[in-house]
Amino acid sequence: MNRQEYTNEQENKKAVSAAMQLLLCRQRTEKELRHRLQEKGFSEEAEEEAIAYVRSFGYLNDRNYAEVYLHSQQQKKSCSLIRRELLEKGVAAEWIDEAFAGEEAGEGEVIYDLLCKRAGDPHVLEEKERNRQLRYLAGKGFAVSEIWKQMRRYEEKTL
Repeated sequence: MNRQEYTNEQENKKAVSAAMQLLLCRQRTEKELRHRLQEKGFSEEAEEEAIAYVRSFGYLNDRNYAEVYLHSQQQKKSCSLIRRELLEKGVAAEWIDEAFAGEEAGEGEVIYDLLCKRAGDPHVLEEKERNRQLRYLAGKGFAVSEIWKQMRRYEEKTL
């Protein structure tokens, strides 16, 4: 084995070790892991070696990542925002669609629950508070029409 091969093998092992450390902290998509390995200065060959290694053991799985991310975020954000974030993280659209199969129907309940959590027991909202809640919920990616519907429902509970 010549010196260059030995150096490449060492770098590959370091890249695999770095990938494992990164995945110990939290689950990542392939795109995120590649980016972090590039930031650490590994060569493309070492990066590929590390990706192949962690994938072979099931430590890197974008399909599974999409499902876990959806379930951890669906009580906090709209489905459209979660979809957009997963696409930005490099998850394939087909795997996002699989994760979302049948999950998008209950956004009204999520909005209502978030509103109750933030505004307290149902009551008639003053204009300033109503606008603040509207901005917050719209920032979570929910449709304004659905937010208004759930705000009316929230306020009607006081009557």
